[in-house]
Amino acid sequence: MKKIIRYLVIGLGAAIIFLVVSVAIFVAVFDANAYKQDLSDLVREQTGRELQFHGDVDLTIYPALGMKLGAMSLSNAEGFGAQPMIKVKAVSISVDVASLITLAPEIDKLVMRDLEVNLITNKAGVTNWDDLLQPSSPAGAEPTAAEKEGEARAKPDFEIKGAFGGLDLENIKLLWLDEQAGDRFEIVDLDLGTGRIEPNKPFPLTLHLDASASGDLDIVFDLKSQIEYLIDKQQLTLSDMALALNEFEIGGELQLSDFARPTPALRFDLASQNLDVDALLGTQPAVADTGPQTSQQDPAEPTEDVKIELPMQTLRDLDIDGKISLAQVKGQNLQMSDVVIVVKAQDGVVGLKPVTLNMYGGKVETAVAIDVKSSTPKYSIDESLQAVQVGGLLKDYTGEEKISGSLNAEANLTTSGEWLSELKRNSNGSLKLAFLDGALNGFNVRHSIDSAKAKLSGKEPPPLENLKTDFSSLSLSGIIRNGVFSSDDLDLQA
Repeated sequence: MKKIIRYLVIGLGAAIIFLVVSVAIFVAVFDANAYKQDLSDLVREQTGRELQFHGDVDLTIYPALGMKLGAMSLSNAEGFGAQPMIKVKAVSISVDVASLITLAPEIDKLVMRDLEVNLITNKAGVTNWDDLLQPSSPAGAEPTAAEKEGEARAKPDFEIKGAFGGLDLENIKLLWLDEQAGDRFEIVDLDLGTGRIEPNKPFPLTLHLDASASGDLDIVFDLKSQIEYLIDKQQLTLSDMALALNEFEIGGELQLSDFARPTPALRFDLASQNLDVDALLGTQPAVADTGPQTSQQDPAEPTEDVKIELPMQTLRDLDIDGKISLAQVKGQNLQMSDVVIVVKAQDGVVGLKPVTLNMYGGKVETAVAIDVKSSTPKYSIDESLQAVQVGGLLKDYTGEEKISGSLNAEANLTTSGEWLSELKRNSNGSLKLAFLDGALNGFNVRHSIDSAKAKLSGKEPPPLENLKTDFSSLSLSGIIRNGVFSSDDLDLQA
């Protein structure tokens, strides 16, 4: 038995030595550059394109067995100019020698530098890659037995068994130009790097994207995260995530699972210190309009009805449970803090429950839900405001503080329908509000009354101290039934 084991060990060792020596001899005598012209000729014959090598093709043996390609380019289709469709400065891929010795080959890191891809659609709707596509079968034609067998062989059961050294992509550029539609999208710089990738094990990922699009849209996107994909569970997790989009930064965890569903299940817990919606979307805050107001709609003409079309089946398929926390938020020049948004979607009910925030000295809590389980969507809104200072809010939003005071309010509303008229007609609920220590700015009712009295009695009008009319409280509550609001307790004290 010992002799058998010894012979097996000797045989295995001899096989490994033979393999290493054979590879070394192959690398020493093989000249990959001698085949560049043959490959170029083959590409020209099959596609009519020119594949040009601007550098050498090198083989490496240690510490990795692999190939390094120098600069190369693929010419554009006829009629699309002299600029290459694809060009790259350097590409390398290899197999770890140690993994070869253990008879478990492992692909090492893929390295690519300065790849440029130019995709163009001309004014006639022809693309510069049409000539590279295989002709498809005529519409409605049944595939032959040979085609079916080929498709079966081309789609084997996929299973990852080994590891991959990772990706190292640097300075990748992409141009998408649609001359027919007048659209242009360009990736100016894409960098992607990962660590070692193994099945069911986390690996680090860093991504940088600098892109622009027609319409003055510029995007700088950065992502750094730990990635884990569990094959059996079909679950993708991004943990320790730090994401930046232009000036906006957010971090946390995000998980996608159950990819067999029409829409994968989504779970997330994200947080950010500052979100400036105006800067992110490039919108301008509202400003006060003091000019004359003209109506574009004849009051005698009924307003045109509008249908609100929802992607009903997509909403029913959603499975979302997540939370977003934002320390500071600015939108339409309004300032908010400690914003917490809880998003839930399951079994045909989609909602923001709750949304809480602080603004202008007060607190706001909102819950919004859409129920699409039946053929007619149903909506519900519950909102509560406590001690919100209206003056500062209006000053930031419109530039003018026409009303000031502390606002408390509660609103509960339900409705259903697909048309705007139905939503109005089917709305039901209640409304309560209380306006305390308020003032109407811009005029002084008391001074106007006292001035009129003085004029009637022949006296001098009193001096105008300020242009505002104070009132101690304004309260109102009522019920909404079938789109009609009614109240019997309007109370104004001044």
